[in-house]
Amino acid sequence: MMAIVVYRSHSGVTRRYGEEIAAFVTARGVAAQAVSVGDCDMATLADADYLLLGCWTSGLFVIRQHPDDPWLAFVREMPATPRPKVALFTTYQLRTGSQFPKMRAALAGKTASPQLELKSRNGHLSASDERSLEQFLA
Repeated sequence: MMAIVVYRSHSGVTRRYGEEIAAFVTARGVAAQAVSVGDCDMATLADADYLLLGCWTSGLFVIRQHPDDPWLAFVREMPATPRPKVALFTTYQLRTGSQFPKMRAALAGKTASPQLELKSRNGHLSASDERSLEQFLA
């Protein structure tokens, strides 16, 4: 089993969250790699059993949250990958608002429907995140 955690980070918080997710998944017996959208080899996506896609929450503090342009460009260029089980994650300061619906809309037709959404203010996995990831991997 293989998982790919692809993230877009602005200040390093989302990168840290993606790396913690990958480490947790690896500790559960699934080979995982965390990679930024700019460094992701699109060919590896077809071999993944799990695809976890993350982006920091861009926009105003309380309204108009959305994934940033480099993340959206990555998704546009991404080949259709219906095989892997998909999860989304984001980091934020005050609210995630419309972040997840906009991420889902960008992925429409590219992947299976995401089955998990994780969010963090500080880039660290919470106990709730860990329980959700365990269910996702089951």
